[in-house]
Amino acid sequence: MAPFRFQGNDAPKGRGNGRDRRSRPKHEFTFRFPHTSERPLLSQKRETTPELLTADGAEKAGPKFAPINSLSDSEEAEMDLSDSSEDESRPRKRRAIASDDKKADAAFAPAPAPTPKWSNPDPYTVLPPPDESQNKKIDVVKLIRKARIEANNASKPEESVAENHDFISLDAPPEEDEKQRESPPVNAPKGPKSMASQNQTQPQESAVLQKKRTRDDEPKGFSTKVGKPISRFNKDGSILHSWKALSPQSGTPWTDGIDALHMGTRLHQEVLSFYNWIKPHDFEHLVRQDLIQRLEVEFKKRYGGVELHAFGSFASGLYLPIADVDLVLMSRDFLRSGRRSFGERPGQIYAFSAFIKGLGVAVPGSIESIAHARVPIIKFVDKQTGLRVDLSFDNDSGLLANETFRKWKEQYPAMPVIVSVIKQFLLIRGLNEVPTGGLGGFSITCLVASLLMHMPRRKEMNLGKILLNFFDFYGNVFRFEETGIRMNPPQFFNKVFGSRDRLMIEDPNNPDNDISGGTKEIALVFRTFSQAFSTLSRRMLQLADSPDSGASILGSIIAANYEEYMIQRYQLREVFESSNRFAIYRNPPPPPPHSSPPHSAHHLPPLPPGPPPPISAI
Repeated sequence: MAPFRFQGNDAPKGRGNGRDRRSRPKHEFTFRFPHTSERPLLSQKRETTPELLTADGAEKAGPKFAPINSLSDSEEAEMDLSDSSEDESRPRKRRAIASDDKKADAAFAPAPAPTPKWSNPDPYTVLPPPDESQNKKIDVVKLIRKARIEANNASKPEESVAENHDFISLDAPPEEDEKQRESPPVNAPKGPKSMASQNQTQPQESAVLQKKRTRDDEPKGFSTKVGKPISRFNKDGSILHSWKALSPQSGTPWTDGIDALHMGTRLHQEVLSFYNWIKPHDFEHLVRQDLIQRLEVEFKKRYGGVELHAFGSFASGLYLPIADVDLVLMSRDFLRSGRRSFGERPGQIYAFSAFIKGLGVAVPGSIESIAHARVPIIKFVDKQTGLRVDLSFDNDSGLLANETFRKWKEQYPAMPVIVSVIKQFLLIRGLNEVPTGGLGGFSITCLVASLLMHMPRRKEMNLGKILLNFFDFYGNVFRFEETGIRMNPPQFFNKVFGSRDRLMIEDPNNPDNDISGGTKEIALVFRTFSQAFSTLSRRMLQLADSPDSGASILGSIIAANYEEYMIQRYQLREVFESSNRFAIYRNPPPPPPHSSPPHSAHHLPPLPPGPPPPISAI
């Protein structure tokens, strides 16, 4: 029945129809909604719901629940979907359909005659009625859960298209291919004869780093490092797994030629040897400086009058081989009047980030914009050198620190040596990053400088003794909960404000600034200092009792896997030797042919007079 009806002009007129004087055509029909009570949905005058259409040959969905009469609520009892042996012999699909047909026949079968509700039992022979309270109750929920048929357990029909039965491979069968690979010819050559000696011995992984580069070697490709590595630390302050040495010999590559017998002198020589090994080489410094110049040229093309300066560990020369390059971009307004115009809005940071991406100097996916921080910065990895760069804007605090570092290096020559050891000590433990609660490079330098300021001045100072004093003082004596450090003038003061669980170091260029306030894990850092002092002391006593010329003292606290240092240096050397930008810094050209030296061997200038002989020799 349709949910609407049409009513013509011949419908019965109501009370007011006689007053309507307007003429209407006889063929006019007007739409009328049926009465609510006459709707087909309420009068149940609708067609039966059609069954779901299925494809030809598709399997019909099986029943979700089994008949309740064939189930048991016992956990141990197994369910049988049918008690008939005939059904067991047929497939599961046909059994389910047959059971449905039986149920349909049973639904149309005539109902049995009702049994009488009342009877007259013999009171002397009949048993008493059963007590229903003593019977076991049927758990309907368990029956429902048990009757559920898991569709996933049913075997799905095999599809030839999905299994690619009609796919014809043009290659050999995998079995034959494997047999061909496993059984090469008996007299097959092993390789060129020139490589026979190399095949006998297994080459080491770091051999390429120690090999001298020749003209036939191809330069290393662009770096693929992405972003800054996540620096995490262990709760006990131990060395991270990624930094653990592969072997005791490879963990201390600086220990060649140390043969002193006295433990104090031996530690002094080893500390100095470590500094000479880890300090930046000339080509490393030149490649880093070239990176700054390349970026500055591009920024000046886009933003006139800007300047790009380096600060931090690179500017001071106290950086490790994989250290970041800290840069600051200063606008023209900041250079003239000190008014900041770069980095004041997050949109500017994202614009600079897009500009760096457009230059193509960064590794794809390595650019990270930190626009909502107190000091907005942009992080990226240089594609050519693999160096990580941190770019900030309109901030001269780092430039003021550069001058402070320069003065401290002149006053305390031992400071760069001790700083390099402490930086490496914290780096391999993941305690050198301020964002993760570690101790930053500026704070490390201030701790070392403060210790040297309070030590007696000597012309020649034992570096091993200074290192032991550093670990002992800050690990066992100094109380950061109660005491703060002031650099200018050098002194300690009682903390009357600030957090007791943080280290407080006054900025030497701004007394109102606390440069170590972000070191949340300072307690763990100082605890590792105490452990380092104990480890070094035990190691020195052990070697004093049983001297071993090849053993390392410093390796007990900073022995690590330095392969990343070698890879980074190898890449920088490749850039230095293959780029024409560094041609003037490489070996000088040979002298022109047919040229004579300015002075012949027989006409050398006279030597200046030497110093007078010592008095004891007269």
